[in-house]
Amino acid sequence: MDRRRWSEDDIARLRGMAQKMPGSQIAVEVGRGVAAVAVKAHELKLSLRIKRKEGSHSPTAADANTHAA
Repeated sequence: MDRRRWSEDDIARLRGMAQKMPGSQIAVEVGRGVAAVAVKAHELKLSLRIKRKEGSHSPTAADANTHAA
């Protein structure tokens, strides 16, 4: 496997995409494996969990019960 160092540009791109798109998509964008992206994000103390946009709430069964009359 070809191992290469993370450039400052790669790190900046990772920081910019973290919490906005899935780790698998970030991996494709930076040309690395999913595990490599996860490890680097952990080293940088970045979360790869996607943040929900405000106002984008998907209804749950509990929500349906509160709106039932």
